[in-house]
Amino acid sequence: MRHRLMPILLPPLLAALGCTAPLQDAPDKVRHSDVFLPPLYTSSSSEDGSSYDWSAGMWLVGADVEGTRKHKRVLPFYWHDEDPPYSENTLWFPFYYSKQAAAEVRTFYSFLYGSIDSPELHSDYVLMPLFYREYSKVSDSSRSGVLLVYDWRFEEGRTDLVLFPALGLAPIFRMTSGMPADGETVPALGRSSSRRFEIVNVLGLISLFGYDDVGDRREIRFLTLFSSEVISLFRSWRSRGDDPFVREWLFPVYMNLQDEDDGWYYVGPLWGGISDRANQRETNWWMAGLVSRTEAPEGNTWRIVGIPVSRP
Repeated sequence: MRHRLMPILLPPLLAALGCTAPLQDAPDKVRHSDVFLPPLYTSSSSEDGSSYDWSAGMWLVGADVEGTRKHKRVLPFYWHDEDPPYSENTLWFPFYYSKQAAAEVRTFYSFLYGSIDSPELHSDYVLMPLFYREYSKVSDSSRSGVLLVYDWRFEEGRTDLVLFPALGLAPIFRMTSGMPADGETVPALGRSSSRRFEIVNVLGLISLFGYDDVGDRREIRFLTLFSSEVISLFRSWRSRGDDPFVREWLFPVYMNLQDEDDGWYYVGPLWGGISDRANQRETNWWMAGLVSRTEAPEGNTWRIVGIPVSRP
């Protein structure tokens, strides 16, 4: 946000600084005072006349010349600095501002339209700060947005979109696609990219809904606290590959954690189960574990309060 505000703030800031004194460097040649009637009028010049300055009206009107370096001002309406071959600045307040330099060229027509052009980047601004667009000249990336409506960014195959960003405090919708297929900690499983989106995030404290489709997992979550995926009222994290892992819960009434070899689940205090697939054993329990049944290759075993009452 800061780099987009600078073109807007620069012209009035430049004019404000100019209300004090010229922005020229110290003169190379010694100047002698010609007229000294502050604050009405003052002037000074070098002996050969190539270096001089004059000002009137408490420095609001004036000029300063030192070789090829020139400065003129009629504040608050006009400001001009010329320092070839480095830069040239012109301000017709509030209608026009331009900066010509080797590193970049800035042109602004009041708040209606402005542009910044450099060897690396080009930016356009319309009805500042309402709309902006920028694109890179050295990479496959671009960005655009409308104030408080959307912010869109594309960079090296990755797309980020935020709707109703509210200055980044509580966006209504946020989507990222084209991320590396393997994410940060999960394998790609032959996929070319991944994606995720989120609905309503208030200051990073609570998120209404989130969806991730990254590598070998797919995740759905509701009411996530402090942007931590594990602090969610509801979370379903399931595999997409050959590893059949499951991590899901609806706090506090349901939980299901499964891996290829074992796992467990419960539904409130009424019903649950423990799986030991490596040993082909499955245990189901009821009434907070007061009653349970274990299925195994050798037969079924029933228990009441952990005490076997029927076995093979």
